[in-house]
Amino acid sequence: MKPPARHTTALAVLSVITVFTGGSFVLFKASVLSQLPFATGESTWFIAAHNLVPRFALGTLCLIAWFRGRALQLTRTEWKQAVFMAVMSFLGCMLQTDGLQRTSAATTAFLSQFYVILIPLWLALVHRKRPTWTMVGAIGLVLAGMAVLAKFDWHTFRIGRGEAEVLLSTVFFSLLLCSLNWPAFAGNRAECTSTGMFMIEGVMFAVVSVAVVREPAHLVTPFTSPGWLALMVAATVLGTAAPFVLINHWQRFITATEAGLLYSFGPVVAALAEVFIPAQFSRLVGIDYPNQPITVTLLVGGALILAANALIQFWPQEKA
Repeated sequence: MKPPARHTTALAVLSVITVFTGGSFVLFKASVLSQLPFATGESTWFIAAHNLVPRFALGTLCLIAWFRGRALQLTRTEWKQAVFMAVMSFLGCMLQTDGLQRTSAATTAFLSQFYVILIPLWLALVHRKRPTWTMVGAIGLVLAGMAVLAKFDWHTFRIGRGEAEVLLSTVFFSLLLCSLNWPAFAGNRAECTSTGMFMIEGVMFAVVSVAVVREPAHLVTPFTSPGWLALMVAATVLGTAAPFVLINHWQRFITATEAGLLYSFGPVVAALAEVFIPAQFSRLVGIDYPNQPITVTLLVGGALILAANALIQFWPQEKA
C-alpha cells in the first residue's frame, strides 16, 4: 500500500474507531453508576481505579486470545514503549476520572480537550518550529466547539483541585498520543505493545485499588452483579482493547496533530449516544441514567469540530 493510500486508510480507520470510543463513554458512565451501590463510603480514587482494573485485565486476556503467543513476545524496544504508554495512560485516566468527580461535567469536557493544543506545542518544541496557520485555525475551531458543547462560562471559571487534575491529565494523554509517532517505536508491533501496556496498567490500577480501599469486601462485591460484568465486557471490547490496538497500528501513518484533532470529535459522538442509549442501560441493569435531548448547542459544537477536521485535512498546509 503506497504512503498516500495508507494515510487515507488510516484516517478512515481512526474515524470509525473514534465513533466507537466516543460512544463507549456511555458504557463507562453506566459501569460507574452500576458500581456505586457496591462501594458505599469509598473514595473517588478507589471508584476510578477499581472500575478500570477489569477493563485492562480483560483487555489483556482478549489480546492474548486473539494474537496468541506472539502478543507477549515483546522486544526490548516494545517493552520500553509499553511501559511508557502504560504510565502515561495510568496517570491520565486516574487524574481525569478523579477530577470528573470533583468539578462540573461542562468544565471537565472543555478542559479535557486541552491536549489538542498540547500536541502541536510538543511537536513545535521537538522540531523547533511553530504550527502552521491552518493548524492554529483548526485548533481554534476545536476549542470553540468544545466550549459551546460544554456551555463554558468564562466569568465563573476557576482552578480548583478537579480542574487542575483534568488539565494535568491532558498532559499525559498528549504525551501518549505523541509517542505513537516517535521514530524509535516505528518498527514495534501494535499487538505486542498494546498487550504489554494493558497488562502493566491493569496491575497498577489493582495496586491502587488495594492500597486505598476502606472496606476490603468492596474489591469483590461488584463481581457478583451480572449487569456490571456485562458492562465491563462491552466496555473492554468496544472501548478499550480493540480500539487501542487499531489506534496503535494506524496512527503512525498520520501526524500526531491530525490524530488529536480527529479524536476531538469523540465527545460529540458520546453526546449523540447519550440521546438514545442510557435509558436502555437503565432498564437492563437497574441504574438511573436518563437519555439526553438533542440541542442546538450539540449541533453547533459538533459542526465547529467537524469544520476543524475538514480544515486540517483539505486545506493546503505544511505537514507537521
